[in-house]
Amino acid sequence: MDLGVRAQESSLSGIFGQGERLCMPPYQRSYSWGENEALDLLGDLTEATDNDSPHFIGAIVLVDGAEKGMVEIVDGQQRLTTLTILLAVLRDLEPDPDQAAAIHALIADQDRPILGEVANWRLTLNYMDGAFFRDTIQRPGATRGLDTERNEIDSQQRMVDNAAVMRKKIKSFSEEQRRKLVDTVVNGCALVRVVVNDKDQGFKVFRVLNTRGKEPDAHDIIKTELFQKARFSVKEANAYAERWAEHEAVLGGGAFDDLLRQIRAIHDRSPKGDLVAGFQKAVLSKIDPRVFLDDVLPNYVSAYRQITTAKVADSPNASLVADKLNQLRALEQQSWRAPALKFLVERGLDSPLAPEFFSRLERLGYVIQLIVHDKDQRNKRFNKVSDAVSNERTLMAKNGPFAVSRDEARKVRERLPGRFATFGQRRAMALRLNAALDGGFTIPPESDATVEHVLPRNVHEDSHWMITWPDPAKRREQCDTLGNFVLLTNKVNQRADRLDYRAKKEVYFNGGGGADFALTRDLMDQDAWTPEVVRKRTERLADILAAEWNLT
Repeated sequence: MDLGVRAQESSLSGIFGQGERLCMPPYQRSYSWGENEALDLLGDLTEATDNDSPHFIGAIVLVDGAEKGMVEIVDGQQRLTTLTILLAVLRDLEPDPDQAAAIHALIADQDRPILGEVANWRLTLNYMDGAFFRDTIQRPGATRGLDTERNEIDSQQRMVDNAAVMRKKIKSFSEEQRRKLVDTVVNGCALVRVVVNDKDQGFKVFRVLNTRGKEPDAHDIIKTELFQKARFSVKEANAYAERWAEHEAVLGGGAFDDLLRQIRAIHDRSPKGDLVAGFQKAVLSKIDPRVFLDDVLPNYVSAYRQITTAKVADSPNASLVADKLNQLRALEQQSWRAPALKFLVERGLDSPLAPEFFSRLERLGYVIQLIVHDKDQRNKRFNKVSDAVSNERTLMAKNGPFAVSRDEARKVRERLPGRFATFGQRRAMALRLNAALDGGFTIPPESDATVEHVLPRNVHEDSHWMITWPDPAKRREQCDTLGNFVLLTNKVNQRADRLDYRAKKEVYFNGGGGADFALTRDLMDQDAWTPEVVRKRTERLADILAAEWNLT
């Protein structure tokens, strides 16, 4: 009898070996380990190194992915992500280039353009975190210059925090201790590699490994409340439980919780405090549980999939709405989700209002991101949009919920030429600019497009950049402004990194794919890269965005 499960002993070098490509399935949560878990793992590995003994990290459960050669991680995401962060820290602390390259080989294959081979990343996270993880952790040298600005996306901030705390700890080790630790991580991490035959079985394994003996998620508790209120028979309960599990499989546990949080926000004018208690009061007290399960929830699951993937149903409005959703998805804040959900559920994609609604929502999303920093104030602005969705006259009124005051427009215009301190801010603005420029287009946030700083963020003392940019204050002031950004694929970004300007342009436009991005094509006729050039380009790009959002 074939049980559909194969298991074998392995090491991390086997999981992260040449050609291996691992990714996250949709039901996986984002990265959730904090500093305590990361330091516990580092402590265990350090102890194993000192004792010259292996360290067992448990089972890693895998299933073949939709893309050929890609393997999905059913269980083990937190451990593999943290181990990748640890390897990146060790790589960036290694003074010997050959040793550093050997460590990096466990993070990615080097691209070999002569053979037509591009870099393969060992580990690819979900669309929210994937690009950030590559730029901030996986890219060679990335952990030497971690962002100090707080990131609004919790999973990404945890990656930065864990990299920083492990780097601080490991930096005190001697060079010999660090190299012994590398050997333990690579060859001394004992694990069981479990491969299941299909995705359905993979999800069942995930449920068993991640629910038994653990605290239930918010959606599990809400499900129990719904079933109790509905007074289901045993047969009915089983049928509805299967449907609920299907929703969970489509969305994933964390996304299911977020969907219920958005539904609560739509029905609750002040959605603070515990999700379960708030959902019971704002939603379950007003909607019949059977109606919610039969009609309301399926429509919201479908709409949630559309707003979080931008894969919208076929419609005359589909292209424009997908573009606006992709532009919104690039933002760090997600308060826009509730009104987007309500519109799709109540009015639908075919509504004549859809193009105008999503265009105005996108504009408001960026305005709020740029000038409103208090989370409660952001939620209030978007709650006004949600409240008005049912009333077209109020929704589209000149002074309605989408209105941007003169003072707000002024603040945005003043903010656009300034610094964008976090990865998320920089990438959202660069992607949005690419769509606004002539000949440009909207790039989904899960793409491999990364922000390249023409003037590098870290300039060595012997670099040629010190000639044209001798003033460190000017470098800091202008490095993270719009005028210093271009877009490249990640592998080309690595090649360009700290080259001089002329060499960078060679990389960009001679086989590097830079001409594919409007924001990068913008540099074709630019012969030098000086503070004055960056200042003028920043002002021009800021004006383009202000005009795009009708803020002039």
